[in-house]
Formats: sequence, structure tokens, C-alpha cells
Amino acid sequence: MITRQRIAFPLVLAAFVALVASCNFPRQPSPQELAATAAAQTVSAQLTQIGLASPTLPSTNTPVPPLATSTPTPPPPPPPTATPGCTDASQYVSDVTIPDNTRMTPGQNFTKTWRLRNSGTCTWTTSYDAVFVDGNAMGGPASVPLAASVPPNSTVDVSVSMSAPSSNGTFRATYRMRNAEDVLFGTVFYVQIVVGPTPTPTAGVYKTGKVTVNSSFTVDLDQITSPGTPNEDLWYEAVTAVERYLTPKNGATFKKMSSTPSQSDCSGASLSSAKINFTDVAVGNWFCYKTNASRYGRFQVENLTDSSITLDARTWD
Repeated sequence: MITRQRIAFPLVLAAFVALVASCNFPRQPSPQELAATAAAQTVSAQLTQIGLASPTLPSTNTPVPPLATSTPTPPPPPPPTATPGCTDASQYVSDVTIPDNTRMTPGQNFTKTWRLRNSGTCTWTTSYDAVFVDGNAMGGPASVPLAASVPPNSTVDVSVSMSAPSSNGTFRATYRMRNAEDVLFGTVFYVQIVVGPTPTPTAGVYKTGKVTVNSSFTVDLDQITSPGTPNEDLWYEAVTAVERYLTPKNGATFKKMSSTPSQSDCSGASLSSAKINFTDVAVGNWFCYKTNASRYGRFQVENLTDSSITLDARTWD
């Protein structure tokens, strides 16, 4: 009798042989497997071509050399600034050049200089300036900055270059100080000039009047009285009825003039202490004189007789 174990062994052996045979002998691939294999090969080839065309990127771990550097130049120190909480003030001290009413010719160039005092508590820096604020600028700049700092209670000379106007007259330019915040402060200071020729001084009249001097009498031409004792200037000297003179006294001097003289005419004339003969005297004649008190004057002969002469006189200060 054949046992169950004997039948099973040959079956197991046959299955083992079949399994080994399936592993060692190739089989024909299916159409689906062939298509998948071709697609995989195509993708692999494309990736290879992309890799060859792309540049090789450097490693992110490659160290970058440091940039060249130089030692930085320190910035310049800031300009001085006003003390916080201080007060700006200025005081005019004097005119260094061009006193008030200095006479100029038209177009004359000049430099005006003032001396100012910093009467405040702020230091004036070079950001401070003198500013034209009123009048005729006379060609000067609108502002003039300070050349250096001015501590409190110190003085500074401020100068402005200018030109006299071309027309005659009196002209003034007024200035003030201005701080770094564009705020005007302090007292005003100005230059005032007079353009044109020097005018002839107007002499004040000391005395005017008419006086009749009788023969052998004197006249005081300061007071225009006769007799002129004790301050006599002129004597009607009658030597004879026909020999008569106007004779200076006490240092007074005279000169006959050809027309009505002015004060400047008389002060510039060559006056003399010599006697004036009546033969050279006629009604309407003009004479200049200088009294014993050194006053200049003039008189006109208004009337002349054998015994008297009448003078219309004016004596200046």
C-alpha cells in the first residue's frame, strides 16, 4: 500500500524544479513592458543633454574674498553755534571811516566802516551778517558776513564798499545785524554822505543900517553908528574943503569894488589901510571893509555933500 507521504514527495519535487526553471530561463517581455522601457530611456537621454548644456554652478560653500577697504577720513568739526538760550544784541560804537555828511563827488567810490560791540550773550559766528534795511544802498551789497567769530562784549569792524550816487543831494544807507536764524537784532547804524560841490557858506548878518558921518567925525561899522568912539573904524578926515579922505582907524581895512560885493568877495579881497581920497568916491560906489573887530562888511555911498557922507552898510558875523 502506497502511503500518503510517498505520493506527496514527488509532487513537491516537481514544483521545486518548475520554480527553478522559471528563474533561470528568460521569458519574452509583454508589449506594455516594452513601451514603458522605451519611455524611460527617452527621459534619461533628455536629462543627460540638459545636464551637459547647463553650466556648472559654483558651490555655495566657496568663500568670497573680502572687498578692499580704506581708512575713512573723519568729518570736519562742525562750525561754532550760538549758545542755547543766549540773547543777541549789538551796540554802535563809532564811525571808523566816512563821518556823517562827508562830501563826495558824483560816482565816487568809498568804503564805510563801523565799529560795533557784541552787547548780547551769544557769540556772533560767521553765519551772522550786517544787512541793508533802509535808504539808498549806493551800490553796496545786500549783506556783509562777518569774517570771524565775535564773543560777547567784544568789538568788530564791519566794512561796506559803496559808490556815491550820480546826482547831487544827501543820501543815507541804514544797516542792522542779523543772526544765523535770519532774525534782525540790535541798534541800526548808517552812512550818510552829501554829493555835490561845497556850498558857499551863508554868512549871518551882524548889523545893517544907514549912517551919516559928518566932516571930522568917525564911524563904528560894527554897530553902524557915528561918532564911533571908542571902537571907530573910519574917519571922515577933512584937511581942507577940497582935500578930504576916508581914513581907516584901529586896524580896519577897505577897498573900492566895481559892483555889489558878497561876503566871500569881501573876505577874499585885498583890503588896505590906505586913505581913500574923496576924488575917488561918488554916490553909488561900493566898498568892502574889515572892522577892527575882524568882521567883514560892505557899504554903498548913498549921499555925498561938502560936509557929510551917508553910508548904507551891512556887517557880517
